Amino acid sequence: MESWKGLDVEEQDLESFLKKCNSSTTLITGPVGNVQAAIINRGTKDAQSTQEFAQAIAVATYERDFKSNAWLWVEKFIKFHGLVKDGDINNTTHLGSCNRTGILPFVACIVEQCNSNGLGDMQICVKDPTSTVWASVHRKVLLHPEYRRDFNVGAVLLLNIVATFSHKHKICYLNITVRNIVKIFKANICELTNELVQATMKSVIEPHPSLDPKV
Repeated sequence: MESWKGLDVEEQDLESFLKKCNSSTTLITGPVGNVQAAIINRGTKDAQSTQEFAQAIAVATYERDFKSNAWLWVEKFIKFHGLVKDGDINNTTHLGSCNRTGILPFVACIVEQCNSNGLGDMQICVKDPTSTVWASVHRKVLLHPEYRRDFNVGAVLLLNIVATFSHKHKICYLNITVRNIVKIFKANICELTNELVQATMKSVIEPHPSLDPKV
């Protein structure tokens, strides 16, 4: 399989790579758009190699997600309030460990996709720097007055004591309920300043049951 086939890239992340194309070119959204962009890339005089093209898109996607205002807010919020060891966001629970544990103690992740399941709940795709996984969001989250407006693509979630379950082929899913949500940083949050972070209230993080001395 060529490296571009597994890319999950949105249209805006490809625009910078398509300046060489004429203005009438329109990308198909989703994975098919990745194939389309790769074909266009190959058909131009200054085409990049598939590997270079895939790497450039990966860099652009990382910049979009993990240098967004919402993600920068989360990094600073965690550090200021000391929510994890050394206040380092890298010490949160990684989504990459999802297949190895039934409970994720404290997760910071960005919402990539949101899809209603027609039953009042929602299926979403979330990612952190280590992995991308799917999650089921309970309908009460979507009805919650504090969460419903900000629960959309580009928002960053802080989640606590999240249950996970595995489907066939060892695909891991998160089960997100109201009690799991610590805080949501909306996608269009304002630019970060020290003064704004210092004015925030510290969130309560429940310990993993195995670490709670009361259990």
